[in-house]
Amino acid sequence: MRRFRLPLIIIAALAWVVVGLIVARGPQPEIIVPAEVITKVGFLNISNTMISAWAAMFILLVGCFLATRTMKLIPTGAQNFVESIIEFLMGQLEDIAGTSNARRFFPVIATFFIFILLANWMGLLPFFNAIGKTEDIGVEVFHYIEEHHVDHEPFKEEIAHSSGWLVDNVGIGLVRPNADDAHFEMGATPETPVSAEQALDKYIVFLAETFTDFDTEDYVEGGGGHGAVEVTPAMLEGALAALAADPDAPDLLPGDHGHGVASDILGDELIVGGIDFPGQKLALIIPLFRSVYSDVNNTIALALISFFMVEFWGLRTLGFSYLGKFFNFSGAIPFFVGILELLSEFIRIVSFAFRLFGNIFAGEVLILMLTFLLPFLIVDIIYGLELFVGFIQAAVFALLTLVFAVMAVEHHDEEHDDHEGEAGHDDMESQGTPGQ
Repeated sequence: MRRFRLPLIIIAALAWVVVGLIVARGPQPEIIVPAEVITKVGFLNISNTMISAWAAMFILLVGCFLATRTMKLIPTGAQNFVESIIEFLMGQLEDIAGTSNARRFFPVIATFFIFILLANWMGLLPFFNAIGKTEDIGVEVFHYIEEHHVDHEPFKEEIAHSSGWLVDNVGIGLVRPNADDAHFEMGATPETPVSAEQALDKYIVFLAETFTDFDTEDYVEGGGGHGAVEVTPAMLEGALAALAADPDAPDLLPGDHGHGVASDILGDELIVGGIDFPGQKLALIIPLFRSVYSDVNNTIALALISFFMVEFWGLRTLGFSYLGKFFNFSGAIPFFVGILELLSEFIRIVSFAFRLFGNIFAGEVLILMLTFLLPFLIVDIIYGLELFVGFIQAAVFALLTLVFAVMAVEHHDEEHDDHEGEAGHDDMESQGTPGQ
């Protein structure tokens, strides 16, 4: 039986991958680096990473309140769990910074660790990057064509945001497993520009091929593709007929000479003033929730807080003499070393921000890609790895901040100890001189 164990494990793993491809394969991922804006409040952009950060803060506040609202001398349950975390963190800080410094640094360092850890692990929840508001790409593409028509400017490159998923015509969408995707290729290049009228013809054919059973291969010998073939009058008429026959297909809203884009092939016989999607629509789903530190703005903000707190602790301990390690005019070499120290303080902001951002964003992209390529088996392994990475990144950020804070305040303590040692040595010499 043992000789069949390995083949059975391999067969079970392959079967698990096949099941994942059938029932849980994600759509083709759209990798977007900046955080997406969900709404605006005055001049303030509310992004999905900001909403996730607020959710993490809410969970921490409510969780701590519920755990400590009935404090007991002998803790149990949630209170015991919270106190064990606090005691563990305090013990680690005391081992590194000493008792007095640990109590001074604890509120900031513990907040860094707990909040970053929670935010990183929340980013692994299944509804992150999966549910959000829909952005109607189909209408947006037509608006691009209409704008170029009004400006009498041909297209010299592909339209931005011309690909998306077919989703229900609703405001809030869910990225479903095995979601259909579509990509509109205009074929425009600087060498072969495409007029707005030609773009409209290509777009009508693309809509018919995407939303109905219309096929360009029936009109072109050797096959075709989305917008990759030259549109002929017969092809365009067939696309229009397919769109008109399907009640769930996009509707071409009629326009006039003052509003709309005229077909390049049919001329005045077809002027489109707009497009309506009564059934499914071509859209991107802008996620309502996204991992907090997959946005570099949040990591930079956290790095700035760490930087200012370290400098604050240093100045509070040493006063303005703390600046002496940056501006040392006792000689050329000490001055140069001080400038390097000053630069390293600011470079630390960049290293803090991009270390956290790079690890979290890369993990998010890896999970999205593997969900599309090989769901279940490989993604399960990566999820376990990302749990570990989320913990490590929280610990690294908090510990590095602690180490730099200790270095900032111990500089004064070491000088103070040296002065005390010298004074004690002088006293011993002065006391020993009469006896000699």
